[in-house]
Amino acid sequence: MKTLDRYLALIFSKNLALGVLAMTALFLFQSMFTDLYDQHYAIRQILFYHWMNVPKTMVEMAPAATMMATVLTLAGLSRTNELVACFSIGYGLRRMMGLILLLVLIESCAILFMEDRVLPPLFRVRTTYHYKVMLQQPDFFLDVKRDKVWYRSKNMIYNLQRFDNQAKTIFGMSIYSFDDQFNLLQVIGAERAEFSPKGWKLYNGTVTVFSPDDPFPLAKEFTEKEVFISETPKDFQEIEKEVDGLRFRDLRSYIKKLKNSGADTKALEVKLQSRISLCFVPIVMCLLAVPFSVGNRRSGGVARDLGICLLMTLFYWLFYSTGLSLGSKGALPPWLAAWLPSIVFGTLGAVFITRRQ
Repeated sequence: MKTLDRYLALIFSKNLALGVLAMTALFLFQSMFTDLYDQHYAIRQILFYHWMNVPKTMVEMAPAATMMATVLTLAGLSRTNELVACFSIGYGLRRMMGLILLLVLIESCAILFMEDRVLPPLFRVRTTYHYKVMLQQPDFFLDVKRDKVWYRSKNMIYNLQRFDNQAKTIFGMSIYSFDDQFNLLQVIGAERAEFSPKGWKLYNGTVTVFSPDDPFPLAKEFTEKEVFISETPKDFQEIEKEVDGLRFRDLRSYIKKLKNSGADTKALEVKLQSRISLCFVPIVMCLLAVPFSVGNRRSGGVARDLGICLLMTLFYWLFYSTGLSLGSKGALPPWLAAWLPSIVFGTLGAVFITRRQ
């Protein structure tokens, strides 16, 4: 039996590797072709940027590749009657499923490791390269910490406690102004900053002015103050995307900090849960693929099996996207919004497997 285990594991691993590489190459080729056609950036910049995007693309392609590998492995054995031979000597579907699910579980753990340890720092490097090299913004700096957000633009650095994109309001804002030699000129701190067509207006804060001729800074409080800031809410909206550069524990701490300040964190909680749940989607895809891979060959070939599985994958992602949207709006708890599709389709796949046995 160990020989059959090694044989089956080798076939599945080869199909999985080929599926991930093929889908990743296809996706990256399409993305690079679009950028090359637009001709907005140098060729070497496009190639390097998309090269840094390879690990993220491989993680995204893993669920579909797992489904394809399961179908190709079991359907291939069935087509050559090797599946019947295995059944005849007592090597049943349950044994095969146990081995394949073990391999997929290892794959899911590897994805979980990449999502937590590899992709966040790579995301920050890729984002910095995009802004500083490709967009020619050498002063770009954006970092999401567990307690605050730092955003640099030209000769100003913004320190934000929380940004509400819908209300176009910043809660807990500090603005540091520097001269060309990066000497601190002024610090403005405010409890709240609101954006209107006229610009930004700050409320309940302090202005501190630093002068090279006076060792003591001059501070003055204000109740309401209009300031000129070239950035708009659209610029600060990029902060929401930067949470992809946080590890799980840092994102969890960041959410806790915002929640303690009274902020609405449902969208971030859904994002955290979705990043974790996505790591185990390959297991669901594997369960969905098995029943159609060991069916009667007279009912159709591998193309039919792949077509049915891809159709079910489409329904899964529609269900998954709807769940995330409902979770972000508060209609579902964040954990349920992220895990419900996997629970439903995983159970559906298990029922189909039981009936097939």
